[in-house]
Amino acid sequence: MRSFLPIVLNQAATLVLGIASVKLITTFVPPATTGVYQLFVTLTQIGVLVTHSGLSNHGLRYWQREQAERGAYARFLWEMSWDHLRFLAPLLLVISCLLSIIRLEPVWTWIFPLLLLSNIALAIQLIATGALNAEARAWKVFFLTLTANTARTFLPVGLALAVSMSFAVLSLGFALHGLIIFGVVFGLFAWAIRSRRPEASQRSKWAEELKSYGRPFLWLGVGAWFMQNTDRWVVEGFYGKDHAGFFAVAANIGVMIPTMVATGLMQRVFPRIFQKADRAHKLQDWQEIAKDCDRATGIFIILTLGGLLALDAAAPYLIGWLISAKYIPALTMLIPAALATVTLQINQFYYLLLQGQHNSAGIVKVLMVVAGFRTIGSVVSAAISWPAFLNWQMVSMILGALIGRFMVRRMALR
Repeated sequence: MRSFLPIVLNQAATLVLGIASVKLITTFVPPATTGVYQLFVTLTQIGVLVTHSGLSNHGLRYWQREQAERGAYARFLWEMSWDHLRFLAPLLLVISCLLSIIRLEPVWTWIFPLLLLSNIALAIQLIATGALNAEARAWKVFFLTLTANTARTFLPVGLALAVSMSFAVLSLGFALHGLIIFGVVFGLFAWAIRSRRPEASQRSKWAEELKSYGRPFLWLGVGAWFMQNTDRWVVEGFYGKDHAGFFAVAANIGVMIPTMVATGLMQRVFPRIFQKADRAHKLQDWQEIAKDCDRATGIFIILTLGGLLALDAAAPYLIGWLISAKYIPALTMLIPAALATVTLQINQFYYLLLQGQHNSAGIVKVLMVVAGFRTIGSVVSAAISWPAFLNWQMVSMILGALIGRFMVRRMALR
């Protein structure tokens, strides 16, 4: 019960702050400004999903194993977080310069330091959360998540209201919340300062392990980034900043349903599947696990689509108390905008089958194939028409599920 309460409070606080964010954005930020600002937000996920993904997963996987040397290991994770800037910084600089040239908006060049600060802060938050989760420090996870989400919700809009309601100031506010993350993480792990630095042999072992262990997560992160964020760039590129703002707000509202369903189901499903995988010796054993994955995926689809349909029916009643009238067009996009997240999550239960067989490369293949065809489809459908683009969201979810199931079963059950 002691760990269950902070987990429930964490989910509830995340939901409340998500609603508060929608309220603040739709009340005070014009749609065009929201559209561009949300493009900035998509780029703040590059560290979490790409350059630092292997490091965060290494920490989550091996924190318990290194309990005897957790101080040295914590210092290793901290040092490697900053060491990975040699990959993150050039990548963000290239992206910022290209956007400045292609979009003819010089502001994207000086946005680079804001992107860098935001990315490293979010990556360090994820690594710290993984370590705290591995130690079952649920209250500390709750405190870190609540503080970071609260700052991320109120600081950008608050700063913009005080200075000017612009993309640049909103981005500055988002970046500044990273300083709060640094402070909280430093406070939670201050004990590690008194620990010794890892010995050269130990550090070399962890670094080599990280190189081999983390490589698949980099490619998984690339695929996940495209799955999550491509649509916002496509909408802005083909239909302008106002449309991008409406679509982003719709996505931020709709994403709550599949995320909550997936989180709850995964907590229930994955321990049982991994237990069966540890005992599996025959093809029939793996076929039984595949049936469990089918059932979990079916439940996820039914609950998610049911929740989204209920949300869509309730959409007119959100106007006024939650969504400002100037964002009414966003309500017609709720289900299509949420389906990008559904497509990303729909194969996660099948991935458990591959994880049970220690086949990370297989997961990468599936995600990259689904992400590739979905990205191409979004561009082509948007070039045809707005209705074609919206319809593609449902089509791509169905095709993504079918392709994922076929590929996973072919790799796992042959």
